[in-house]
Amino acid sequence: MNVALEIKKIQKDLEQLKDENLINSIKSLLNFAKKQNLNAVFQKMSIAEYKERAEQSEEDIKLGRYTNIDDL
Repeated sequence: MNVALEIKKIQKDLEQLKDENLINSIKSLLNFAKKQNLNAVFQKMSIAEYKERAEQSEEDIKLGRYTNIDDL
């Protein structure tokens, strides 16, 4: 699927909409999708998970499994 092409098609359809209820429904759907994306990015973690992640990061650094930001 060509996402850019699909977005353009949807934009054309949206420009022709005159139904306020339908537009509000679409806005609600988009807000829901945005919240789902944020939840996927910012997931809560327990203190034990945080410590485990920190320990893994320290181990990766010791073993050279990291990329220095200056190298990017």
